[in-house]
Parts: sequence; C-alpha cells; structure tokens
Amino acid sequence: MLDTLLKERNLPALMTMRDGTPVTAENWCARRRELLDTLANWEYGVMPAVCGETTYKEIHRDRIAAGVAVEHVVEVTFPTPDGASFTFPAAIRIPDTASAEHPLPAFVFISFGYPKYDPIEELMNEDVIIAEFVMNAVAHDGDDAYGTLLSPHLFPDGKRPPNGVRPPDGTGKIGMWAFAASRLLDVLLTFDCVDKTRIGVVGHSRLGKTALWAGANDTRFTHVFSNDSGCSGAAITRKKVGETFPRIASVFPYWFCENMQTISESIEASESTDFDQHFLLAACAPRKVYVASASEDEWADPTSEFLCCCAASPTWEALGLTGFVTPDKLPDAWDTLAEGNVGFHLRPGTHFLSRHDWIRYIRFIKQ
Repeated sequence: MLDTLLKERNLPALMTMRDGTPVTAENWCARRRELLDTLANWEYGVMPAVCGETTYKEIHRDRIAAGVAVEHVVEVTFPTPDGASFTFPAAIRIPDTASAEHPLPAFVFISFGYPKYDPIEELMNEDVIIAEFVMNAVAHDGDDAYGTLLSPHLFPDGKRPPNGVRPPDGTGKIGMWAFAASRLLDVLLTFDCVDKTRIGVVGHSRLGKTALWAGANDTRFTHVFSNDSGCSGAAITRKKVGETFPRIASVFPYWFCENMQTISESIEASESTDFDQHFLLAACAPRKVYVASASEDEWADPTSEFLCCCAASPTWEALGLTGFVTPDKLPDAWDTLAEGNVGFHLRPGTHFLSRHDWIRYIRFIKQ
C-alpha cells in the first residue's frame, strides 16, 4: 500500500547521484552534499559562514522546577561576516542529576517563547538538559527588509534585491534561526554534564522546519526533531494538501531564499522540481531523525509528513542501518513508530507542541 502511495507522489530520485551513479555507503557523503546544495540553492539559502569562535557570558542563574534544576541565563556571541559580532540571549536548564560522571541528553530548543510549549518542570524531571533561545531574538519573524538583528550583519544594506545585496541563494530567516541553533550548540558542548552522543535539535511549526535544516547541516546534532513542520519541512510537497509551496512562498518569503520564488509561481512549478522534502530528512543520515504530526493538523498534512519518512528511509538502509519501521498502512491516531533511525508519531489533536510530543522525543533520544 505505501509503495503505491509513494509512486503516486512521483518523487525525484533520492538514491541516485546527479551523474546517475547509485548511492552507496561509500559515496553517501558526496550525495549528502548534493542534497544540501540543492536545498540551499532553491529553498532555504546558503547557511551563513562561521567566522570565528562562539563565546558566552552568564548573566545570572537561578533554581527552577521546584528546586531540582538550575537555569543559566547566558548571552551567546559570535563573529559575523561583516567583521562585527552578534549577541543573543539563551537559557540553559540543567537538572541536578547531571554531572561530568553522569552526563545527560540535551536538546537545543528553537522557541517561540511561549510557555505553553515549554513544560520545564516536567522536562527537568525527565533528566534532560534544555538549551532554549527565542527566534525573534535572532531574526525578526516578519518582512523587516533584512534590516534588524542578525540580518544586517549578513546583508549590510538591509534590503532585498534588486536594490540590495542579498543574492538569489542568500539565507532566509529559517537559515538564520538554524545558524543560531548551531551557535547555541557551540556553547552547550562546553558543559561537561552534556552527553555529547545524545544532543537533539527541536522546533515546532516554522521552527520544526528550522530544526530540520539545522540538523541536516550540523552533524554534531545526533538527533533531529520536527514537530508539525508541514510545508517546506517534513511534508512531501507533491500532492500535499493544506499549505502549499506557492502560498508559503508568497506569505512568508523572508523565511526562504529568493530562488524559491521562481519555483513557487504555481502548483505545477513547485511539483516539477528536482527535489522534494525527503531530501531534507535524508540529509540527516546516518544520524537519527524524528517527525511528529497531529491528526487534525490538515494544514501541515500528517499523511505527507508520514510518507516523507517512508521516502527518506532508503538512505539509512543503504548505510547498513535500520530506517523507518512501519506497517504497510497509514498511521492511526496514537501510533508511535520509533524502532528505527527514523521515528514518527501521530498525536490526536491540533497544531501544537505538547507534553505527548516531548515525552516521545525524550524516549527516542534515550533509547
């Protein structure tokens, strides 16, 4: 059944190099580079350059979660391509159970800053470290002509083409948020209580897209978590219901590179590209990736997110690893499919980052 559904999507070949060579374990690194280059050129833009060492300064610390954890509020600073630097705030929350002798799994959480998505007391009781930053502290989630926060350090005149300097493949806001996630990871890796073999990046909705792009590019993330990321995230574009490429590109052009406009003029144009979103999931291999969907989230399209996991799975299999383990049917609400290196669950309800989602991410990173 699933093979038939995937054939109906008419997806571009994932397991073939551009020159027609089959993808194997030996040439996977080269194929991964092709996938990232394609996605950077046509969708997210090229990631900003790393221009030097990331540093941080602790502003204050406090006991949280009924006194069983410590929150370190820090300022993260990194050099920028214009010769200056940029600083953004973050919070690193560490349970008392963490130590150099007992390091804990950690998540870089790209956040909207809404407490409803952030059940900190419960997360601390699960013995995980949460390093969180708010997206709007890095790049404004709106069309600011790339003139505020991090943007002018990347595009100094703060304007879009044809009047400005942002090239057609210049990064959008998703790329900026993803880059900041890696800079917070730089800081997290200096804490000896962090288990370096279990570090995830997680985000919800547009920040689920961001988490996937951050994880695809930065191999230091061992686990990549997408929560209800939908269009331009973990959902296949071809025959997708709900939000489409043309709509997302017209309403949120600042999330993406300028080149995306040229493939988003119509449904036909967006479905005739030489890539689809299974490229994004596959670029995380051989590391672990997990996609969460909600049964009533038709805008994100849980069926297309599930099929994307199926379509990306052959990458892990080519590397001699277990890919996506699923029965030959579409999932039902409450299903969790997490036996392989690609995980998925379908939560009942609407577009949300819930405790149900968090607990399954924690189980996946600990297993």
